[in-house]
Amino acid sequence: MTLKDRVKQATAEQPAAEPSTDLATQDPTLAWLERRKSLIARALPAHIDEGHFIEAALTSMGKLRNCDTNTIYTALMACARFGLAPDGVRAAIVPFGKTATFVPMYQGLIDVMHRSGKVRAIRVDFICTNDLWEYTPTDPSPKDFFHKPRVELPKEERGDVLLAYAYAWMEGGSRSQVVLLNRQDAIEIRDLYSKAYAYAESTGKRDSAWHTNFDQQWAKSCVRRLAKLVPTSPELVTLLQADVDADEGRPHIITSLAADPAPEQTDPGSSDQPATTWPAAAQPGSGRPDQDGGDEQ
Repeated sequence: MTLKDRVKQATAEQPAAEPSTDLATQDPTLAWLERRKSLIARALPAHIDEGHFIEAALTSMGKLRNCDTNTIYTALMACARFGLAPDGVRAAIVPFGKTATFVPMYQGLIDVMHRSGKVRAIRVDFICTNDLWEYTPTDPSPKDFFHKPRVELPKEERGDVLLAYAYAWMEGGSRSQVVLLNRQDAIEIRDLYSKAYAYAESTGKRDSAWHTNFDQQWAKSCVRRLAKLVPTSPELVTLLQADVDADEGRPHIITSLAADPAPEQTDPGSSDQPATTWPAAAQPGSGRPDQDGGDEQ
């Protein structure tokens, strides 16, 4: 057998190559996002990594398949406007029925506080029973508060969580007031202001963020209150309002945002009731208002 014959025989014995599959073409929601990647990328601030943002957006699509695509576009553009990737750490896009809703996470609030240029660092953490700590609000800052976590102890030996707290150091060296919330404070905030929690309770699903990530929601309530005590900016004010909108089950609309330039056929109608998929939040202390109304889902 000649070399040419052997090559022909080897080629014939090889299995036919499987046709390549692009998941984006099979999933209508992913295909929809693929067609809008360049629009979203152009809306991103210069300091945001485009690749990370788009990857996070693609990952979010799975739980948004039943949402109206115009609301997905609005939520994604809100993420882009604030420079917060929808990665479950800085922001999330949460389905409320057929409405995709932008929800800033507490690390996102911290990021925007830093952007004012007046906040140097923000501390968010929990105080456990066996930690070393002291709080004397009548003493001058920063002598009024001290906390030393007992990290040398096994986690179970640190004891139950007593308090969540947050404070900020300013660029000039001063420190903000310390915000402390005990567990009962967090429960009252949840019960008074979280429609998502109330809905999850009423349906028996018990899968809101307050159900699945209570400690993170507790910490975020501290951060929201802290945001009222640090130098503010129009961006921070708008982001806090977006958080209130999310708690009310309303999509946050940016006034300069145009409608989806190429709307798709979508499911008609929308629901004010929250769906049941919530992202995990980052752990506090790894350095993420109450509006006297509204503290977070």
